[in-house]
Amino acid sequence: MWRKRNSEGIWIEKVNQMEQSAEVNLHDIVIGFFSGNLLNQDNLRKVIIDVIEFADTHQDTFCSEKEVNSKEDNSTTVSLSSCFVYIRIAETIVEELGDLELSRQVYKKCEDLAVDVADLSDLADSINQHLKDEKWYDKLKTKANYMVKNCADVLAINHDINDN
Repeated sequence: MWRKRNSEGIWIEKVNQMEQSAEVNLHDIVIGFFSGNLLNQDNLRKVIIDVIEFADTHQDTFCSEKEVNSKEDNSTTVSLSSCFVYIRIAETIVEELGDLELSRQVYKKCEDLAVDVADLSDLADSINQHLKDEKWYDKLKTKANYMVKNCADVLAINHDINDN
């Protein structure tokens, strides 16, 4: 069971997403903490729709590069791909709601947001795993292969293939 710290610093295992903001619910989805087992289907759908609307209007907030562990000579830059965020939302829709059509719509948005080989490869793998859509998977993997520019791209695709 995943756990996270609440605002008081106490470790918790479950939350009622109706009591949280869409931003916090989006964060929970991205880190894999989200679980709708305290909600009925209608409330769960409302929470997820609110998360999608928040993501649509705040991409610049959560998908920007941020410097973490900043030290004088050793800093790390973290970039959260908007494609990755929407992949996690689509996966949550399948896992929590079982709504393949809504998840397909979110996956289509992911495809529009994919900017590199890693995005396309991750998207293809998620679609294959959650929608079982082999045609779409093959199309995205082919598109990723055409984008390959360097050894790191080849390794990203190869790593994803080996994981499946």
